[in-house]
Amino acid sequence: MLNLDDPRWKNFEGGYRHPYDASVLLKTLEKITKESEAQTVLDELWEELHHQGDVGLASYVSVPHLIRIAKERQFIGTNIIALVTVIEIQRHKNNPPLPKECESSYLISIRELTDLVLVGIKDSWDLETTAWMLSALAVSKGQPALSDAISKMDTEDMIDEFLENN
Repeated sequence: MLNLDDPRWKNFEGGYRHPYDASVLLKTLEKITKESEAQTVLDELWEELHHQGDVGLASYVSVPHLIRIAKERQFIGTNIIALVTVIEIQRHKNNPPLPKECESSYLISIRELTDLVLVGIKDSWDLETTAWMLSALAVSKGQPALSDAISKMDTEDMIDEFLENN
């Protein structure tokens, strides 16, 4: 896992394909103790690390930190789980490959999505949360296409349409 003080963060590209230093907001997120207070930080991370299906190296190196912070702070809602899931789904599409030097920590973190889902399994979930949690499970088990399909089943209309066509 790349240290948040490493100067290379300044050169990593995010979803907009321009340099985005995610370490600044990740350090801020580390200090927040209530998930409800993290919304503004997470909104910017969503905006910068993923844009219309595009992700970059900043997205990939952020994943281990996002998972670590979620586990440490017990941020089990859909924000971090969905963002990490989307990054992994999009990694398998027309995006830069995962660099070898961050592959190990990244893939371990993706598998740790299961731990976050299990922590929240006792909670009541609305349809959108359920779709993201199931999608996270699928991606953590190496099924990005299934994860992508599940993530799109977040409304009753989408489910009804799918069931009518199958």
